Amino acid sequence: MGKSLIRFAAVLLAAALCIGCVTFAAGSETKETLRVGLFYGSTALPGANLENSVGSGYRFGWYDDDLTFHQLGSSSETQISVVKTQNVTLSGGNYVDGTGSVMVGCFHLQLPTTYTSFEEAQTAASTVSNGFPAWIEGTYYVRVGVYTSKEEALSAQTALGLSNATVVGTSGYAVTVVVTKTGKPIFQFDGGQGYSLGIQPGLDDSVKTVTWFKGYRYYGGFQYRRSGGNITVINIVDLEDYIKGVLPYEMNNTWPLEALKAQAVCARTYAATISSSHASSGFDVCNNTHCQMYQGLNLANDRTDQAVEETAGEYVRYQDKPAVTYYSASDGGATEDVRNIWDSTANLPHLKGVIDPYEADLADSISQYNWSVTVSKSEIASKLQSKGYNCGTIVDAYVAELSETGNPKTVTFVDSNGKKWSFGPETLRIWFSLRSNRFTVGGGSGSNSYYVNGTSDTLSSVSGAYVVNGDGTVSAISGTPYVATSSGTEILGSSSSTSSGSSVTFTGSGYGHNVGMSQQGARAMALRGMDYIDILTFYFTDVTVG
Repeated sequence: MGKSLIRFAAVLLAAALCIGCVTFAAGSETKETLRVGLFYGSTALPGANLENSVGSGYRFGWYDDDLTFHQLGSSSETQISVVKTQNVTLSGGNYVDGTGSVMVGCFHLQLPTTYTSFEEAQTAASTVSNGFPAWIEGTYYVRVGVYTSKEEALSAQTALGLSNATVVGTSGYAVTVVVTKTGKPIFQFDGGQGYSLGIQPGLDDSVKTVTWFKGYRYYGGFQYRRSGGNITVINIVDLEDYIKGVLPYEMNNTWPLEALKAQAVCARTYAATISSSHASSGFDVCNNTHCQMYQGLNLANDRTDQAVEETAGEYVRYQDKPAVTYYSASDGGATEDVRNIWDSTANLPHLKGVIDPYEADLADSISQYNWSVTVSKSEIASKLQSKGYNCGTIVDAYVAELSETGNPKTVTFVDSNGKKWSFGPETLRIWFSLRSNRFTVGGGSGSNSYYVNGTSDTLSSVSGAYVVNGDGTVSAISGTPYVATSSGTEILGSSSSTSSGSSVTFTGSGYGHNVGMSQQGARAMALRGMDYIDILTFYFTDVTVG
């Protein structure tokens, strides 16, 4: 059918963070406590320092499968470190492999008596220089010293007169708790493959503790998992406290309260749907944009806490289950159907694209809302060849198909042999570091063509063109032109050829993957007086909030 040109305000926007591009199925259950991976894999640590901020001292034990803490012992020390049971040293305030000012070795002298409690072992250890309690696969021992070699341990055995002691090491699952500044051992834990050390800050539950770790303050406790190498550090935290540590890192803490509340519900729901994404590593979610940014309480304030507390326990639901609530910094004027971005077979009907009229309110105040990236055709050919495509010289590039919201659905490259390769926008966003999935393709001396009045007549440009508005007035087209179709409003379609140029230019708006809620759009809606439910039900189709 014919398409009628209409005017639509140009929209601008950029900035903030976007969620990692992994699609998950909606879940039916939510967790009240989460295991958040802070350091793991290639970032796992030789040693991890803790310092009390609110509350004093620490309890040592382990967490069961339900994340219930089982206490073994405690210490009134306020600055402690958990180190792997290999030789490590204190350097620059952290325990590392290599040289440093304080050495914590992995050989010990073990006394022959076993004990039934931490307190018994601790009392016995206090009678020996450098003695400390150790829990080794369910049995308490007293161990002495932290020596770097068996020979050093044997020498100490003679000097201390501990002829009945045995020189021991530990398994690859073990960790030692030491006083950070001195390296003095407080407790050693080796639970084998079945148990990992858990630490609960505070000597009791009389206060809600806050703990410094790596320059950030965290609620909750910590778990230390090890299997032969460095230590995986996990924060064991109540879901609502987790959201308090996500919100100010995913949205500016000065933004309107209703926008912050929308983000809080979005983040809570998203956590519920991805809470098994790192199960193989021993935790539920990570602390970066693969899941959601989570760095504790440093940026939290009364406003962000209020947003979490006033929406506590609320989720975005589709058919009574927590929905997958993707979000990104800004959509550039329209979001996109998840099937056009990550998975064409995804059964997530609430993640449809919507035309967004709200971001335009803030466009002028946001840097890099409109953007362009120019890529040489030789770079494109090299990229295709590196991905296994047998292409020659690229001679043409164009948007072959638009989505219902006017975003590119398919972009086609043509080589000098006439071969064509087509890709979705997300692939190109990653390959060429584009800022969003809302863009056009142009360059060279190719031409754009716009159909007029449903006929074969075309315009090479909308500059100087006029349109009949809904009230019958005639006016010049300005901004980004849109069309009215049977399926809704979408960006004006055109073809962009780059056949004679040496490069291709991607020109777009927004920042992020364009699926789900726009954070800048949420801010704009809140500034118009809309509440968080208005925001969430606009960006997510056929959902409820509660």
